[in-house]
This record gives sequence, structure tokens and C-alpha cells, in this order.
Amino acid sequence: MRQMKRLLALLMAIAMLTATAISCGKVDDPTNMQDTTTAAAGGDATAATTTEATTETTKDPAAHELPEDLDYTGETVNIISRDSDWVRDEIWVEQINGDVVNDAVYARNGAVEELLGLKINNIFVTGDDNYAVSDKVRTAVKAGSDEFDVLANSVYSTIMYTAENIFYNLYDLEYLDLTKPYWAQGFNEAASIGDGQYMCTGAAALTLYRYMFVTFFNKDMMAEVTDVNLYEVVNNDKWTLEYHYNLASQFYSDLNGNGQQDDADRYGFVCTNVAYIDPYWSSCELPILTKGENNEYVYSINMERLSAAVDKILKLWYDCEGSHIFASVSDAANQVIGTSAIAERRSATTTLRLVSVESDEFRNMTDRYGIIPIPKMEETQEGYQTFLHDQFTAFGIVSTVKESRLQMMGAFLEAMAAESYKSLVPTYYELALKTKYVSDEESGQMLDMIYQSIYIDAGVLYTKSLSSIHQTLRSVIQSENNTVASQFKTIGKVVEKLLGKLNDSLAAIQ
Repeated sequence: MRQMKRLLALLMAIAMLTATAISCGKVDDPTNMQDTTTAAAGGDATAATTTEATTETTKDPAAHELPEDLDYTGETVNIISRDSDWVRDEIWVEQINGDVVNDAVYARNGAVEELLGLKINNIFVTGDDNYAVSDKVRTAVKAGSDEFDVLANSVYSTIMYTAENIFYNLYDLEYLDLTKPYWAQGFNEAASIGDGQYMCTGAAALTLYRYMFVTFFNKDMMAEVTDVNLYEVVNNDKWTLEYHYNLASQFYSDLNGNGQQDDADRYGFVCTNVAYIDPYWSSCELPILTKGENNEYVYSINMERLSAAVDKILKLWYDCEGSHIFASVSDAANQVIGTSAIAERRSATTTLRLVSVESDEFRNMTDRYGIIPIPKMEETQEGYQTFLHDQFTAFGIVSTVKESRLQMMGAFLEAMAAESYKSLVPTYYELALKTKYVSDEESGQMLDMIYQSIYIDAGVLYTKSLSSIHQTLRSVIQSENNTVASQFKTIGKVVEKLLGKLNDSLAAIQ
């Protein structure tokens, strides 16, 4: 007999979602990432008016296809995940507490348990060290221990160990259909190699939303200084690094009257100088790795374009009177620097991850804020591309799981993703983000554009196996000089050798 409290929780969540009239359809395909094609029901328009046509059912492309008679009663799936800020509530919450996202996660887990008859046991690893989870799994695999079934961890600190054979090839799992819309297709493209894929992500990972880099702006400050409508600027494909420079230049004010720029003054753009450099890889269309004809990785940095982008970034960051760049302190402190600058009217714009909408500074601010993409390099780029912080969550099946349990693992991942897509995603995205955190309809529309434009580069996923290649851009910008030619010429040769070894090692485990 299944747990009654889980069933009650599920019923409560369904009632809540029905009452708020949330629809997944507002986002074309919120886990496709760069592949926003939606499946429309076909048929003759005239026939649709007939009784026969209206009673005809069509297959829902977002519905899982797990057999109805699957029953793993008595089994437990052991998940190892991070117990740290912004991610601990993705996989597991202890109980209902009235928060819509917390309760949706609780109900999602209850629905998975109810569907498959199994129990979920989440093993939290405490601390901010993203390697703590992957280290525990690597140790378990080396010891032949099967204490962990599923890993849910930051992708950059985990996928680098794939060649150690710590995960099963997901293509070999029965019932796991990675082509479904609740799996991130952009990630599948980047993470697959040869005939294998060892980690996946999708609707079950709230960090696919929380860890998008975006531009926040203070709407009231903007209205006082300029008549620019930034939403129109974005929609007209004019939100570029040059536009950001010209906009930020209008806002500087020496608030303390000391005749010099300092932290207390007002600016048009405030940022910190480590992780918030990374988004330009995507927004300026600067791929690190692409795919060859055999689905292997190819080093693809365009030095000329990268150098041109760096010129524009340096101009915005260091040659603009309206910009003020803080030295990075810590992940949490850097967020506060940006959110406080907007909330306290010390900056008109800033670069942050979307999770900042959940911060105290934004929740308590008097002014209104808006959200738009990171600016692109030039107007001729088609659309905008969004960068995900490399700590977003991905899933893998630990290689020491007994073969007799593999069918259950495939079914479990599929159920988690499908149930998340059905209930958790609309609760977080449509209700929490667009109703609770975002103050206007235009920002909601921007969120759709931003999410559907996520670009995932395998060079970022595997950066730690490639001499931290994507972090080299940080070093260039921090130097305040365009040193692309020297820094990337040196590291490029190293990366190409390492990439050859990576391709060979991943091919070997297949």
C-alpha cells in the first residue's frame, strides 16, 4: 500500500495548479534549448467540426510512455545530491511547508513513487564544494560499492570523470527516452559523444532556470534618465554590447561628491569580474567545441571573432564612465553586490543569474526591476543566446548499479523528468517566476526568449578536462587588455592535445 501522505500531497498540488490555471503551453518547449519546434496536432480543419473529430484523441508528445503495469514495490532508489544554496530543493524536500515550489517538488516525488511503486531516498552531501558529490561516487565505484544509484550534481565537476567509467551509457537504459521534450535537447547534443551519453538533464533540474545569466535593470531609474524601452530594444535586435555601453554612459553620478569614482556612486552598469564574464561566450556566439562527423568533439574557437568581442567587452567594462566593476569576493557575495546595486539605485543594470529573483534584495526593493538577455556582440546576430552557469544540475546512473536494477533506473529518470515537466515546471516557471518574482508581462516574455535561447557548449561542460579553457576569457578581461592572441594561442595548443585524449578516452569506454 502506497504512502497516504504522498497521495494527499499530490492531490493538493493538482488542486493548486488547477486553481491557478497554469499552462505548460506558455513555453513552446521549455527543455529543448535552441530547439523550440513544437508538435502540433494534425488533421483536416473541416473535419475538426464534426463530433467524430472532437472525440478523437491525439498522442501527447510530452507524455511518458512507461508501461502501466510497471511496479517496483519494495525497491528504493538512492540519489546522491548537493545540500547547498539554490539547489537543495531540486531533488528532495522533507515535507509540505506552504511554499509553492517546495510543495511542487514534494508532490512530484510522491507522484513518481506512486507511479512506480518505489521509494526515493535522497542522500545529501553538505557543503559548497561541488566536487564533494562526484568524489563520493568515484570512491564508491573504485570500491565496487553500489550504495548510490543516481547522481544529481553540478555538471562541470562531474562529467569530467566520465572516462573513468563511473556512469552507465544512458542509451542502454530501457524506458529512458531522451528525445522527449522533458529532456534538454541542447544538452543532449553537447553531452553525447560517439555512440554514448552519460549524463542528462531536463525538467527535473530547477537550475536550468535559476542558473541562466540575464541582465537585470531598475525600471524606475531607467524612466527617470532616459525614455528608452529596453524590451523594444531587445525585440528590435539592437541590444548589443555597444548599446549597453552607450546606455550605461548616461547614468554616472558622483553621489558622495568626492570627485572620484568609487563604490558609493551611481552607475549605469555594475558587475563582478569572474563568473559574470562567462555569459559572453554564448551571447557573442563564440563556440569552444563543436561536433565532427563521427559525433566527436572539435576545437572551434574563432580567434578573430573572439578578439573583436573582447574589444567590445573591455570598452563596456573599463572604458565607460558609467560602468563599475567590482573584484569578485564569493559566489554569494557577488550576487549581493549586483542585487543591492539595483535595489539601492546605485546601478541601472547588472549581470546576474536568474536565481537572484529569489534574493531578499529584490523581494524587498521599492523600485521595479526588469529582465532582459545578456547583450549580443552585434545586431546582425540572429536572436540572443543564453549561457548557463556550469554548476547546473545533471543526472547520471552510477556504474556499480546491479544490472538487474537498470530497468528501474531508466524508468525512474523518465518518470522524474515527465512528472517535473507536468507539474514542477509550470509551478516554478509560470507561477513562481512570472507571478511572484517578475513584476511585468514584458519580463515574462523576455524569460521565454531567454530560456528558449540557451546554448550549451561542450567546451564549458568539459572545461576541467581541457585546462579550464572557458575560464581563460576571465583572465583576458581581468587583465583589462586584449591579450586574446597570446593567451589563447598558448592554451589552444594544449587544449587540442587534451581534446584528442578526451575523445579517445570516451570512445574507449564505449
